[in-house]
Amino acid sequence: MIDKKKSKKDLVETFKEKYHSDNTETIDQTLRLNPSIDRWMWLLYRTLYQNNWSHLHKGFKTDESYLRELANLIDYMNDEAINIQPLNLARQSMLQYQNQLYEFRQNFAVEMYKRHTAKETDAKLVQQMVKRTIWAKEYDEELMSLVADSFDRKESEDKVNSLDQAFQLKKLNNGRPDPEYKTPYNIKRLVSMILDEDMSREKCKAKLDEEANNHLPKTKENKGMRRTANDKPSLDVWTMNTWDDQMKKYKFTALNDYLIDSMHKGRVTLDERQRQRIWSNWNKIDIPKKLMVAPTFFQLGIGRLDGKDGKKTVTAEVIKANKNLH
Repeated sequence: MIDKKKSKKDLVETFKEKYHSDNTETIDQTLRLNPSIDRWMWLLYRTLYQNNWSHLHKGFKTDESYLRELANLIDYMNDEAINIQPLNLARQSMLQYQNQLYEFRQNFAVEMYKRHTAKETDAKLVQQMVKRTIWAKEYDEELMSLVADSFDRKESEDKVNSLDQAFQLKKLNNGRPDPEYKTPYNIKRLVSMILDEDMSREKCKAKLDEEANNHLPKTKENKGMRRTANDKPSLDVWTMNTWDDQMKKYKFTALNDYLIDSMHKGRVTLDERQRQRIWSNWNKIDIPKKLMVAPTFFQLGIGRLDGKDGKKTVTAEVIKANKNLH
């Protein structure tokens, strides 16, 4: 059993040694803010919390871009070996909704397992779920189908050389990293320019193309490295077809990011020009003038999270929605 008092004492001593500080207030503040409560809340707002625009298009409901990060952070804060401090604000928030978040974590693990993209933590959680059904003598057809599929993979797939690989406890040797769903920087900049600078999509692309092709002369200072104004990340040089394809793929993810970021910066109201730009570039959706988010768990369109008409929530208990959202 972990001695939490000793662990905290060791952590404090490590902090003192690393930062050469005996300031108890600074130390306590650091322990409370790691992991970051801001990032934790941003992820909840971005993934599971209900908002007043998600119902406008299916692209919002099926946006899964940050679910893996949220699942990883839940695992991190639940890891006894890491021993996140009880006063940590993100951990306190997680414990407040632990039943709902645990159900999300189970459902997400099952969906990743189905897709054969499970991490070891996902696979172990699915195993725990199977064991519980056996212990309770309750037959779960979906879980048993995952077990059957794993045995079938061991027999039928050449790259699966062991049961650990078949049950996704060890990765296959595919020789390539796992794919990452991440909005390209070009698209983030494009969306920001469309909405903040009130520019047409074509003018934004032209301006970004000019910036992407603006290679600074080689000097002793920059040593020929490609840079852009204000030390922003480098833009990729894209063809018109690439711009169109990437915008089509990521536009709702990027808009979701933009709206949540705006709220976190205190900008909860969109002006008429911004709403018109969204209408013109995002499938003629009528975005609300005032952005709102409530701690009501979102309806997600993945696997077991997707009920009839996409109305099943991630919680076993129904949390009533804030009626002011719509």
